[in-house]
Amino acid sequence: MNSSEASPPSGATSEELQQRIAELAEAVAARDTFIAIAAHELRNPMTPMLGQVDLLLQGIRVGKYSPEQIEQRLERIRHVMSHYVKRAAVLLNVSRITSGKLTLEPVGCDLSDLVRGIAETFAEPARHAGSPIGLDVPASLPGTWDPLAMEQIIDNLVSNAIKYGGRRPVDVRVEAFGDSVHISVRDHGPGISAESRARIFARFERAIGTEESRSGFGVGLWVVGQLVEAMEGTITVDNAPDGGAVFTVAVPRHGEGTRS
Repeated sequence: MNSSEASPPSGATSEELQQRIAELAEAVAARDTFIAIAAHELRNPMTPMLGQVDLLLQGIRVGKYSPEQIEQRLERIRHVMSHYVKRAAVLLNVSRITSGKLTLEPVGCDLSDLVRGIAETFAEPARHAGSPIGLDVPASLPGTWDPLAMEQIIDNLVSNAIKYGGRRPVDVRVEAFGDSVHISVRDHGPGISAESRARIFARFERAIGTEESRSGFGVGLWVVGQLVEAMEGTITVDNAPDGGAVFTVAVPRHGEGTRS
C-alpha cells in the first residue's frame, strides 16, 4: 500500500477516521492470514520430501540400491517436487479464500491412485513417527475433482494424524456411496474434546488435549474446511469408541468444484 492509500482525506470526521483505521486493520489481518497459510502449506509437504531424500541417501551409502532403483527413487522425488511447485501456485487461490472467492478446476482423476500416492509420499515420515499408514481403498475410484485441492485436503488430514497419532497406526479409508465419496482418516491418539471438535475448523483455532502441551490443529484444518465447502461437501470429526480421532470428508463424485 502506498502513502496516498494509507493517508486519510483532509478534514475527515472522527467516524471516517475510525472507519479507515478499521479497514487498515482488516487489510493487515488478511495479509497476516495469508502469510500464515502460505508458511503452513509450503512447509507441510517438505517433511515427506526430506524423508524420501534421507531414505535414498541412506540406501546409497550402504550400497542398498541398484542404479535402476536410484532412478526410481529420484523419479518419485521429482514427482513430489512437481506437486510442491503446483501447490505453491494453488496458494495464490488461497488469498481468494480470505476474500470469500475461490475457484477450483475439476478434471477426471482416480481418487484411489491419488490417495495411494499420498500414502507412499508419507510412508517414511510415518514410519519414523511410529505411525505407519494403513490403506483401505478401492482398486480404482474415478471421478471429477480438483486433484490439487483433494491432495491438500488428504495431505493435511494425514499429516495431522501422524503428528498426533501417539506412535500408533493411521488408517485411511475411501468408499463410494452412490454419487458421493467418503474419505476417512483415523489416528489412535488421545482424541479431541467435544468443545474442540466444535471449533477446530475456524481460522487459527487449535485443539489441545487435556495432557497435551503443544498446539494442535490450526491453519491446516481451516484450509481443509474451506476446500471441502468449495466442493459442496462436508467434513466431520468424531472420536472412535476405542480411542483416536476420525475425520470424515464427504464430497460429490462429480462436483462442480466452484465457489465465488
